Amino acid sequence: MEEKVYDLLEKLYVEVQGMQTEIKDVKETMATKDDLKDFATKDDLKAFATKDDLKDFATKDDLKAFATKDDLKDFATKDDLKAFATKDDLKDFATKDDIKAFATKDDLKDFVTKDDIKDLATKEDLNVLAEELHVEIQTVYDELIELRNDLSTMEMLTTKNAYDIAKLKAIR
Repeated sequence: MEEKVYDLLEKLYVEVQGMQTEIKDVKETMATKDDLKDFATKDDLKAFATKDDLKDFATKDDLKAFATKDDLKDFATKDDLKAFATKDDLKDFATKDDIKAFATKDDLKDFVTKDDIKDLATKEDLNVLAEELHVEIQTVYDELIELRNDLSTMEMLTTKNAYDIAKLKAIR
């Protein structure tokens, strides 16, 4: 389960990184409000005369102060902006707030990995070890019982020898 969550989080992280890179690229190539703030809006131009109104009045010299196509060639057109994502295109993507609750790589760095776990002893390993220890302990126990019997025999022989020595001394 943790592996699936980690894999899902890693995929999500990669996707978010990719989206952030794409959004950054879009931001770098898009015209901003600051870039366009000096340009007239439709509302600003409503008060100006139309071509029909100007055909008898305006001359080329009069229009030199206005922007030409060449002046505007570096600005983005509607066609240029068609390939970029709109707010509607991005509505189903996760936001920073949506992602806040997810764990990051830094949050997971102290967690145990599969590699860490594979070197640990299993229950089966512990049962085998316990059986081996049980056999070893039983062998030591059996030897201890034999040693006790031998020690009891030695005590009896030592006591008999001491008795025999005392007898011999008494005889002399």
